[in-house]
Amino acid sequence: MQRAVGTAALALATCIGAVCAVPTAAAAAAPAPGGEATLASPPSAFPPYLILRAAGTGMLMSDRYDREPTSWRSADGRKIPSDCGAGQARLGDEVACTVGKELKIRNYASGATESVPARENRAWATAISPTQVLTSEKDADGHWLLHLLGRANESRKDVPVTGVGAMSSYAVLDSDARGALVEYWGAGAEGKHRHGLLDYATATMKELPEASGGGSTYNHVGLGSKWIAMVQFDKAVMVSRTDPAVVRTVAIDKYPGRVLAVGDWLIADSGDASDPVVKAYPSDGSAPRPVLDQLDGPLVLGADGSACGLSTVNGSSRWAVHCISADAQGALRVQEALAVPARPADRRSIAIAQGDLFALHVDSTESVLGYRTSVSGPPSITQAPLWRCERSKTDLFCPEAASRLGGTAATGDGRIVGMSAANGCTSRCAVTVHIRDARTGGAHRTVKLPGELSHVRIVSASGRYLLVSAEVEDVARSLVVDIDAGKVLDIKPTSAAGLWGSLLWQPEGDKGVVAATDLRTGQVVRRVDLQSGCRPYEFRANGDWFYSTCSADGAGAAAYQAQTGRRIPLPFVAERPLGPLALGDGYVVHENYGVVSVYNLRSGVLVREHQASGYPGNNITDWAVDRFGGRLAYLDQEETLHVVGVTGAASQLAVIDQNVPGTLDAKTAGSRQARWWLSKPVSSWKLMARNKTSGVTTVVRTGGETRGVVDLTWDGKGQTGRVVLNGAYEWTLLATPADGQGAPLKATGSVTLTGAAFAAGRGRP
Repeated sequence: MQRAVGTAALALATCIGAVCAVPTAAAAAAPAPGGEATLASPPSAFPPYLILRAAGTGMLMSDRYDREPTSWRSADGRKIPSDCGAGQARLGDEVACTVGKELKIRNYASGATESVPARENRAWATAISPTQVLTSEKDADGHWLLHLLGRANESRKDVPVTGVGAMSSYAVLDSDARGALVEYWGAGAEGKHRHGLLDYATATMKELPEASGGGSTYNHVGLGSKWIAMVQFDKAVMVSRTDPAVVRTVAIDKYPGRVLAVGDWLIADSGDASDPVVKAYPSDGSAPRPVLDQLDGPLVLGADGSACGLSTVNGSSRWAVHCISADAQGALRVQEALAVPARPADRRSIAIAQGDLFALHVDSTESVLGYRTSVSGPPSITQAPLWRCERSKTDLFCPEAASRLGGTAATGDGRIVGMSAANGCTSRCAVTVHIRDARTGGAHRTVKLPGELSHVRIVSASGRYLLVSAEVEDVARSLVVDIDAGKVLDIKPTSAAGLWGSLLWQPEGDKGVVAATDLRTGQVVRRVDLQSGCRPYEFRANGDWFYSTCSADGAGAAAYQAQTGRRIPLPFVAERPLGPLALGDGYVVHENYGVVSVYNLRSGVLVREHQASGYPGNNITDWAVDRFGGRLAYLDQEETLHVVGVTGAASQLAVIDQNVPGTLDAKTAGSRQARWWLSKPVSSWKLMARNKTSGVTTVVRTGGETRGVVDLTWDGKGQTGRVVLNGAYEWTLLATPADGQGAPLKATGSVTLTGAAFAAGRGRP
């Protein structure tokens, strides 16, 4: 509903132009051979990351956090990067830049440029006019004097500014085509703090009225085409530009943070987030009018005398540059001069496993969102989250499972893991592991790591096990955590370790041999010679694929596939050996100064298959590899999620961990559960049990698409609900890989069933 604005009508004009802030084009890159899917971040509840610098026919905008250079943007869709950011001085569409000793002035609307040569002992000030440039010089006593240098179309090439004596210091607060508003301190011990209006046409500075109170000055001043707005705490006046002796008192109801004069109105913003409305105060003393609902950043004096700001209007959450002007009758008008893109919500700490993708969203609150990507063919991604949790009074620890301390990991069985330090500790901290079931109503549990740790980092997660690297009393260690049991299994004396399913891989000796310890039994069950001839310094494990280096500087970086015995050198020494790296199923992803490269190894020959980078001059902000499939996920500078596929044949489907009881009591809930962790998603599965005595085979359960783990509770009944005989069984798990690559899985084992009971009056099957 539009607010009432009183007798002086506040006309809300239509937008001057169409949506015109065109995102800077990403650096040209070849499409990913394995396909790519994207997911834009939803709009943020906060203002865009933009600051308005100058207003003409177009707007000079800069990014608040330097994600892109300052640019001039017009209502017709043009977006031109500024040569020197916000520049030395600005006037409408013109930006003045210091180039060597010259001042280069560029008009972004017309494309015209000109240069003003420097004068000896002159410093460029922050003001220009269509015909002149303001400069300053120091006299023999070190005091400042002002001069106007003529531009190309001005015959007066050097005019001293009169009307004010030497200054100990000065600052240009605002300027337009006719003059500049200057704050200055007079020279000498008695030098006063004053404000003056410099008139370009006459090259004279007119002293503006002093603030009341003797020795005090105005807190805020703002230039306008007719008046100068001057505020001292809760008192405001409007001073005539043509005759500073003409002053009008303006009644304001709140001390403002920013002011400008438009027509006969004082435009004021309180700078108070609890009351963000920008008001227009008339000089005739009547009631103020709301003009903008919110303002982010400064009010800028437009080339036409309007007041412009990045703002919202009429209760809308849509941000744009709005300009406030006065018409011939003195009524205010608010016009949308430039639409700007919504600020995307911040995304951080992404993790992906078995095609399930998670990201921490930081906006008005912190939440973790889960999306699902395809696991066969080119990547696709759900556009809406399938699951989310949000920090609230009832769920204080939701974001901790995607925390920024030491990274975030997806376990591959529907859980995500993060860490937190006690009381914001940053060194030698008590650290807690947070585990979250990524489903609606999913459980949250914690595991406290022992002692005080430094440089804590999640190395990898696989099902129920977590591998963490840390320093314990300044010595590198690897901590192995069973997140199901809620305990630390071991603290290893080496930082070079890899985790895959229930196998913990570590170096054995100094000749390139690594050994796998089964965490279920504590026994070494496999050894692999990496053919490197050195003890691994950096090490990763993923199924039959391994990555290692021989030293801290990355010497001997190579991948090794145990199935074929092929060692593939990697080209990292020349790039950046210690850059972040992840090993996938037959591929390596390596980051080098914000550029992420996918090296495909599946053919046995190294191929740099794809490179991903942010916008020009910027980096990828976060990335993760799906260890249980062929996907890379990353965030660009616009908070857009990208999922990139990897070509070639993936590894065979396998069971990488299992928890199947030797004896299953159908009457006891705690002993009826069986779980099989899988190396990649499956499209369907079937569990059968063959009675070893009778030879009868029963279908226990079947299922459709499953990602990460087959988890079931056997109550002694088959798929049809029929009770089976107690006794010794051989179970068989059959599963079909969802990616269509490799043979179906067949895993077998033994179990003894007890406690199966028949309903009263029914015989055995």
